[in-house]
Amino acid sequence: MSEQQLNFSQMSFEQIERYLPHRKPFLFLDQAQISDDLSTVSASHTFRPDEPYFEGHFPGDPIVPGVVLVECLAQSAHLLLNVRGGRMMPGYLVGVESASFNRVVRPNQTVRFEAKLVRETGDLVAPERTGRMVSFKASGYLDGERCLRANINLYLVIAANDAAGKTDVS
Repeated sequence: MSEQQLNFSQMSFEQIERYLPHRKPFLFLDQAQISDDLSTVSASHTFRPDEPYFEGHFPGDPIVPGVVLVECLAQSAHLLLNVRGGRMMPGYLVGVESASFNRVVRPNQTVRFEAKLVRETGDLVAPERTGRMVSFKASGYLDGERCLRANINLYLVIAANDAAGKTDVS
């Protein structure tokens, strides 16, 4: 993904919270930038040594679990969709394809996550909800080198009969 050709708008942690339903300890984005054309997100997280999974993954040799890194990619993609929509909308990770991990991530390291929107389907209708399937090419970078990549698929709820689908960020 080439950031050189895109202009990005900075988002703080507090702004991210307005667009994502996740909360600590499961909100993994510290800050983010959204491209002005709303096609790409770049977000980052510094993995603190006190994060709960380090105690058991692995004692004496802590590393960030791969599923947490994939969740960071998914949260980045979900953030982009909600900024595009101008409000917080429920979204669900429904597919991870071609995931690969190239470097180990440890406590006190910062990973930059990038997700680029590559495809949106038309509206899908499920019981009491209407939404879209959205696909992203996503990668994570540690010290400028790729540490993971995956194709991420989200189901974004567009309309719902409950308050979760009607949350405004203002």
